[in-house]
Amino acid sequence: MDLNRAVAENIKRVRKSQKLSLERTAELSGVSRSMLGQIERGEANPSVAIVGKLAGALKVPAELLLHNDSFEPLLLSREVDNKPARADGGKVVIRGSLPYDETVRMDSQFVDVYISGNHEPAPDVPGCVCTITMLSGTGWLNVGGESYTLMERDALRFASDQPWKLYNQGNTTARALLVRLYRRQG
Repeated sequence: MDLNRAVAENIKRVRKSQKLSLERTAELSGVSRSMLGQIERGEANPSVAIVGKLAGALKVPAELLLHNDSFEPLLLSREVDNKPARADGGKVVIRGSLPYDETVRMDSQFVDVYISGNHEPAPDVPGCVCTITMLSGTGWLNVGGESYTLMERDALRFASDQPWKLYNQGNTTARALLVRLYRRQG
């Protein structure tokens, strides 16, 4: 659900749960009745100031009015829909698996590292945790100055907000699934 629709539904839900009319909410907030009606119908995009006024009038944190739970419990991702990206002179192929989702704060991708290839992405945002599961072949992972050999069905979880590298010194393609979890800071 887009943010404007979520804000509209949140305002209407909170207002109705408090048994407030549009008129009374407009009076308490200083936002005109017509503007409030447009916001609740998703016809107008409220400014931060208006969201703040409505939150004050409804006696709820503004974050509650901005909450957008667009989580879809069933999401199918097909390989044919995910365009591959190449790196390391074509020796690495990266395909999206599941896109980033704000509700679960994670994403995933498949990585194929061909013979003598290196997958060395930029460090992720602070607090990010990555789990690499080898699907086939053997990969070597260097993270935090340590090296790990990962064979088929081995998995390793590590803080990916630091430099790391998955490389292939074997004689077959190393295929891995990377899952990133973006933990909340603070």
